[in-house]
Amino acid sequence: MKAGLLKWGVTISLVAVLVVVGVFPIRSQAAAKGTTYNVVVQKGSPTVSLVSVNGGAPAPNVGQNEGTIFQIVVGSKLLTEKVKSTGGTASYYEVTIPKKSFKSPTNEYMAPGGVKLVQTSVMTGDAKGKLYTSGGDVDVSSVLSKKLTSKIGDGTADPAGSLLIQISTVANLTDKSTGKALMKAPQTVYFTTGKNYIIVKGSKSRLEGKAIPNDDTTKSLPTPLVGQPIDLGTGTGTLVGANGTLNVQNKLLGMNDNIGGQIWVMKITK
Repeated sequence: MKAGLLKWGVTISLVAVLVVVGVFPIRSQAAAKGTTYNVVVQKGSPTVSLVSVNGGAPAPNVGQNEGTIFQIVVGSKLLTEKVKSTGGTASYYEVTIPKKSFKSPTNEYMAPGGVKLVQTSVMTGDAKGKLYTSGGDVDVSSVLSKKLTSKIGDGTADPAGSLLIQISTVANLTDKSTGKALMKAPQTVYFTTGKNYIIVKGSKSRLEGKAIPNDDTTKSLPTPLVGQPIDLGTGTGTLVGANGTLNVQNKLLGMNDNIGGQIWVMKITK
């Protein structure tokens, strides 16, 4: 029944803590009982970072999210809330991604000097979000200065199947040849089926004025960076995330600044 509601419209590189100045903070709470779905991230799901090392010129790093797996638990009770950005009312189901269900692929990067780096990520806690059947406003825009500040909502209601979820992970970076740990970087990112955007402003870094997806020179990310609503009937949907960090210490390379974006094209099954 829930899948039908969503279908017909009655019906995700490094240390960031997002401070929401908009609406709809996703509060930590016990996982809701509901229906569990299995998710596999498909081909065509890149992750792109624009990185400045020790104040040097920004350079892109590209990886893939293909092969990431996790579960989503969609709550059994349809809830409602007032939406400040639109002035309307939204209906939604609570959504949880259990941290134990999350497994991400390994990405490898070539560092200056020919050192190959290996990056893996793990979730640090269950992720909480909302899957809207109507009235949700899930677009995200962020500004990175001394910290990352995010605003949720652009004033226009998004379609049925819109999802907003906050995911916290730790990215582990190691030297492939030695196995030496170089960095452990926690990050908290809003993933959405709507638009996601980040710009560096007031930072005094070489990334000043840079934005994702606009300054993705690899053209791996679309502009705008936007996902696709969740359809539990057909098992489809796309999440997009954007984040950034400044002054992150890497034991091999030194100080790192970066902004990035990523896409999760999902196949959803029971």
